[in-house]
Amino acid sequence: MQRRLERSQTNRVFTGVCGGIGEYLAVDPTLVRVFFVIATILTAFTFVLVYIVLLILMPLPGQRAPYEGWLPGAAAPPPGPVDPNAPPPPAYTHDPDRARNGFGIALVALGLIFLLGNLGAFRFIQWQLVWPLVLIGLGALLLASRARS
Repeated sequence: MQRRLERSQTNRVFTGVCGGIGEYLAVDPTLVRVFFVIATILTAFTFVLVYIVLLILMPLPGQRAPYEGWLPGAAAPPPGPVDPNAPPPPAYTHDPDRARNGFGIALVALGLIFLLGNLGAFRFIQWQLVWPLVLIGLGALLLASRARS
């Protein structure tokens, strides 16, 4: 059975976009949220537009995607009604190898940011403001995830 990218109803902070991406990629949704926060800060908040586009394009589970039928080869909705008694998609389970890979990807991304910064690609960014904002965002994310559980 082919999976499709859809918003999460079980793992959500605001709209379920990051939770749905995390479930689709089988990674911890917190890593996706951290990526979105860092990308938003580094792109001077233009990455918020990506989030809004994903919010519009990613359907809730069991709903028809807004773009189905518009694109050639787009998947058709499943025939018949969706079974309300169907089990929910499996929740995230901790996998040490996947966590190690995610940490490795985060280190490579951070190294790339530092390299591009040293090469002058981010001249318009005031780093003395970015890192405190990143720490505040991560702390708020941890507090929000703790309040949910």
